[in-house]
Amino acid sequence: MPELTLQRIPFTVEAGNRLRTLKSRTGITPNILCRIGFCLSLEEQGLPPELPNNFKVGREINRYTLLGKYDKFFVALLVTRLVKDQMSLTGIDNMFLAHINRGIEILTARVKSIADLSHLG
Repeated sequence: MPELTLQRIPFTVEAGNRLRTLKSRTGITPNILCRIGFCLSLEEQGLPPELPNNFKVGREINRYTLLGKYDKFFVALLVTRLVKDQMSLTGIDNMFLAHINRGIEILTARVKSIADLSHLG
């Protein structure tokens, strides 16, 4: 199975700001919010927009902090989605970043309080 090579996960400035907003709305840590958002993005129709190579980094999270002991599980979910979308597995790092950032955007639109998390999906 393809492996992510990223050890630190960069977020756009906008995504970093959205994570701060979501944490203040819910009290949930950014790593858990990212996991939820990632799954929501995988569920969405269509491909997320890839981030430009020179995007401005707003914050970074260590990969182990972000995915923890579920690292292989999240990579397997992404590979499954890439295969479904008939995409090359060589771009796994870029698509991981794209799904994480789109997921944060989805969460920001859907979650105004912690109670809203029970209505996702």
